Amino acid sequence: MRNHELFPYDRSLLLRMVLVSVFTPLLVIAIVVGAILALPNPFQFVLAGVIVCGATMATWERNRLAGGAVLREQDAPELFATVDRLCAVADLPRPELVLERESQPNSWIVAAPGRRPRLHVTKPLLELLDRNELQAVLAHELSHLASRDAAVMTVVGMPGTVLLAGARRASRAGWWLIIVGAMIAAAIGSFSRLGTNALSRYRELAADQGAAAITGHPSALASALLKVSSALAQLPTADLRAVAARDGFHLVATGANQTSWRALNRLLNRFSATHPPLARRLAALEQLERHAQRARPAL
Repeated sequence: MRNHELFPYDRSLLLRMVLVSVFTPLLVIAIVVGAILALPNPFQFVLAGVIVCGATMATWERNRLAGGAVLREQDAPELFATVDRLCAVADLPRPELVLERESQPNSWIVAAPGRRPRLHVTKPLLELLDRNELQAVLAHELSHLASRDAAVMTVVGMPGTVLLAGARRASRAGWWLIIVGAMIAAAIGSFSRLGTNALSRYRELAADQGAAAITGHPSALASALLKVSSALAQLPTADLRAVAARDGFHLVATGANQTSWRALNRLLNRFSATHPPLARRLAALEQLERHAQRARPAL
């Protein structure tokens, strides 16, 4: 059940979820069908091959780079205790916890239909944040579950993520037909994510607000965002590009280019941001902190 005191209905978020759920699949189908009809025979087969092989390669690369392990309670008792407390406050069932073997400090949540949601955290994130900051980040991810935008992003946003990751792998091939097909697949993946990116930018602000409502300490989330952003800026670009296709799901975007073609990036740059600017998130959290300070009784 949704806790309406902590997570009041957000009509703007609901409208975005509905529009993305309806129009993004239609846009992808229209682009793919149009590309197949417009392309000569060799490219039709190449495009189909890139889409199929790209999904396979993206899954393989995802497993190779991350190798996330589902945690048991005895593996991380403090982490489980923290999540249990937050779930009790938010009136949510506990998701599965997955520890990811990535060099970036980040978190995200995946909610596939018919499956228990999975809350992913990386080891560098756990090492970087203190207890209050980690609690705020986990509350942020749980807010995505409460608002149900995690399910929409998983169902609608994952195909674009797979296409982009698969195109990145295929672009390394030496055969020009494969490279052209990869460019087409990347374009389709990028356009398919225009709607989900707009949803992602808004849902991050909503989840920040939800985290502040759960924990009562917006400043802890602001501190965590600053730490994670600073740590990401110090990582090698190659490490960030390996996970950039999944930025729409991350707590903080890696900031790496999602394709290898600058012209395509420039064309879509205005609409391709997956997160609102950090300064905007911090300003909103600062305002929430001022309200929280006024609401707290004087000692």
